[in-house]
Amino acid sequence: MKRSVLLNWLPFENTATGAARRAIELHGRIAGEFLISAAVTEGFPAETAPGIEKRNAAPTRSLRVRLSERSARFWNSIGTPDVWVTDTLPVPVFKGRTRTVLTVHDLRFLANRRFLSLQRYLLLRSGMKTGLKRADAVITVSEWIAEQIVSHYGIAREKLHVIPNAAASLPVSDCSGSPGREYILSVGHLEPRKDQKTLIRSFARIADTWNGDLVLAGRGALLDELESLTRELGIASRVKFAGGVSDKELSDLYAGCMCLVCPSVYEGFGMTILEGLNAGVQVIASDIPPHREVAGNAAMWFQPGNQKDLAEALMRFSDNRGGFSSEPGMKQAGKFRWEDSAGKLAMLYREL
Repeated sequence: MKRSVLLNWLPFENTATGAARRAIELHGRIAGEFLISAAVTEGFPAETAPGIEKRNAAPTRSLRVRLSERSARFWNSIGTPDVWVTDTLPVPVFKGRTRTVLTVHDLRFLANRRFLSLQRYLLLRSGMKTGLKRADAVITVSEWIAEQIVSHYGIAREKLHVIPNAAASLPVSDCSGSPGREYILSVGHLEPRKDQKTLIRSFARIADTWNGDLVLAGRGALLDELESLTRELGIASRVKFAGGVSDKELSDLYAGCMCLVCPSVYEGFGMTILEGLNAGVQVIASDIPPHREVAGNAAMWFQPGNQKDLAEALMRFSDNRGGFSSEPGMKQAGKFRWEDSAGKLAMLYREL
């Protein structure tokens, strides 16, 4: 008899976040082996993740619903699965056969209070240790995050399972290159930990010596502040804010860019790096542990937050583009496959 798995997808109002994409990519691949259902709000796209039964648990994720999520009774009203899976806190205490799995994508709340809302910060700060101890298994997306969990919370290493991400499944671009000016690309939410400010300041340093643009793809609360910075630096006409883009638009942006810059000062993984490497693009990235874990020797590195170091890296690449080969990057990206990660996830569900 197939084992039943209930997914807590209530935080996923849509499929735009990396966590939602990951959950869909992984569980869609193992739906034939398990009876998988997902608890969602009424606004979640019904056509998403074929093979996974969507169960409307609430109209919206209201405060009342959030409080109810703490109780196993709430989840048992939806079903009594063999495995209950969540990407967020809290982790309820189930009686009987149900085993619990918590996925930890990062520990940004320990790195800097500014990296998330006060409400989210307080929830994670107060509840992470309890959630890690309650869960029967903990999944992380990188070895670095696993090490951080062991270091900060004393969780046994054998309880942790590293199941990495892979490059997003983007459509093949029919773009043969940018028809206009050359551009440097950066992709990510406009938020402090992504550090687009350092990228913009670095671009300003080279703007007089390189005739091209900077394109930032992504939405976020920092848009007005970043636009103001470009005006202050006198480069507003050279910096394009693309906003939220479709998968097709993103694929075209990768195909047409000169290089991809990933300037984050904090990440749990490095999904955008994989997308760039997979697209055959030169990646210039901040030298932080999860970026190194993902890119290996296939990226150019700069010191996080150092605008001078990044500007120099951009100029080095611009001056020596003739020597760039996409092969090492694509080979490195090939080490991260959704099929492999889905196999690891299925093994974990079988063993619980």
